[in-house]
Amino acid sequence: MELDERTLSSVAAYDEHARAYQESLRLRRPVADVRRFAALAQRGDLVLDAGCGPANDLRLLRDAGVHPVGVDLSLGALREARMLLPRHPLVQTPLHDLPFTPRSFGGLWLSGSFAHLPRAAWRPTFAKLLGFLDTGPVYLSGYRGTDDLAPDDDPVLGRVYNSSVTEVELTALCRSHGLQDLTVEVRPDPIRDRARLWVVALGVLRR
Repeated sequence: MELDERTLSSVAAYDEHARAYQESLRLRRPVADVRRFAALAQRGDLVLDAGCGPANDLRLLRDAGVHPVGVDLSLGALREARMLLPRHPLVQTPLHDLPFTPRSFGGLWLSGSFAHLPRAAWRPTFAKLLGFLDTGPVYLSGYRGTDDLAPDDDPVLGRVYNSSVTEVELTALCRSHGLQDLTVEVRPDPIRDRARLWVVALGVLRR
């Protein structure tokens, strides 16, 4: 799977502004969602934080009692993550080509991770990521809408390209891959603009 040029442009924006982006997230992280997610995992399980960015969520997951492994394509974001968590496992890789053993994780965390992928890539990428999960909770969130890598001038990152999803589409995506005990909620965007809506799904994969 080749990465869209708009995706690579967004990755470059994170590389350039990683420190400022990490600072902008400091007081805006999904603490309650992390607790709900961790309560569905086995304590001490390896959890995959796919698209971990500068590790703000990764630290919350660690503090909630699981052992997250962070992956991201932005080297700048991972450098900030390394400063925040100097001894934590971090890997630079695209989400569709992870270097892990199948069914080696007990949870999958995808907070906004698909925003910079074209909508057509969501389903195959999600399927590949679930292949690394044995059983456990799956968290998936993103902007609400139907944009497909539309240009967005972020106040911290500058020009990035974002895709979005409706709650109906996210529900269908999760159910089509067998997630159980699924909840899907629409909320204000926790990061940037509370007038902008965010869709959040949490379910459990059982094999």
